Amino acid sequence: MVLFDVSRYETPNPKDVNLANTKHNVSVFMAAYLSSRSRVGQPREPKVTQSFSLIPPSTTKHTFEAEQILIDSEDAKEEFIYLHKLFIKGYSAIQHPFKPDVTERRKKIFYDRYIRGLPIYVTAQHANISEEMVSQESAGCIVQFASALELVSFK
Repeated sequence: MVLFDVSRYETPNPKDVNLANTKHNVSVFMAAYLSSRSRVGQPREPKVTQSFSLIPPSTTKHTFEAEQILIDSEDAKEEFIYLHKLFIKGYSAIQHPFKPDVTERRKKIFYDRYIRGLPIYVTAQHANISEEMVSQESAGCIVQFASALELVSFK
């Protein structure tokens, strides 16, 4: 018996993935997640630290009466909690096994491209890297995110 089953934790190679279908699957998830954030009175974009670690959503902020009505909806809260846990699982899967600086860069690229919706050239300027590097890292981080949520579509 093997102590650690590598196949259970391997991320697929982006070359073996149907990137268009995988991006579509992630976009469907992200649309559901971001709209659920709005329904419970959270800002559209999850808050992150300077090193792109997630900050838990605040439940103590003051809300307007209309927002409170939305927050009181149990279905909206349950859906948000479910989707937020999935988002955390996917976001935390964006890693480089040996280089923490690459992990941080990948998370920044994912955040800028797929949460903030910035184009490649703006993301490249923010990260101070080439547009080609942003394209490569984008493919890698979306596959890592999608793999954690079982959203990968293979060729």
